[in-house]
Amino acid sequence: MTGTILFITGTDTDVGKTVLSLLLMRLLAGTDAIYLKPVQTGCLDAEHDSDAAFVHRHLPGGLPRGMAPADCIHSLRPLPKAPLFAGEPVDFDALCRFIAAHAQRHDVTVVEGAGGLLVPITAQKTMLDLALETGASLLVGGRAGLGTINHTLLTLEALRARKARCLGVVLTDPTDATPKLDRAENSAAIKNFSGLPVHGVIGRMEDLRNPHNTALTVIRKALATLHL
Repeated sequence: MTGTILFITGTDTDVGKTVLSLLLMRLLAGTDAIYLKPVQTGCLDAEHDSDAAFVHRHLPGGLPRGMAPADCIHSLRPLPKAPLFAGEPVDFDALCRFIAAHAQRHDVTVVEGAGGLLVPITAQKTMLDLALETGASLLVGGRAGLGTINHTLLTLEALRARKARCLGVVLTDPTDATPKLDRAENSAAIKNFSGLPVHGVIGRMEDLRNPHNTALTVIRKALATLHL
């Protein structure tokens, strides 16, 4: 029996997908959950400068099940580009098998995508295809500030068009640059036009090894939609 696959995607690159993945893994501590970053670009050393290494450093006790950062990655590329353009061709079917093999052994597999939803992995397949073909549910990360309504609604429209299961949206504001009123207005607009929940906004965190309760509450709301 295959466990639950939760795919973390974004409205763009650098919107906080890795931090969202970290917080999810923090809350899933003590359960049979693992983290994967199937495609990592812009990285020379999986053990030190990958997203998996970031999660490993900031999780108390490190990655679960004795995994090293390199174990979380199937395709590693040094160039900071979309996977299609970042080096040798990516074997899409092998990526799907990589995720499926872990999901068959664990109750929850948190999968962090690369960049946004329609980033090309091959000339025919995108991150959205990877999520769909592995049977994942998706959680969308977006910025809290100006521009997020358009970018987030476009992402949600793409998910709806492909009949993907979307658990909603989490917005991030790592420098607390967005006024509270703007956060609230942006969240309300996204919810109103998409019909999907915006679970909250995660603001500045001084210590990622000890995230504040506000951030954890937002992630709990997102996890609740999985009905684990």
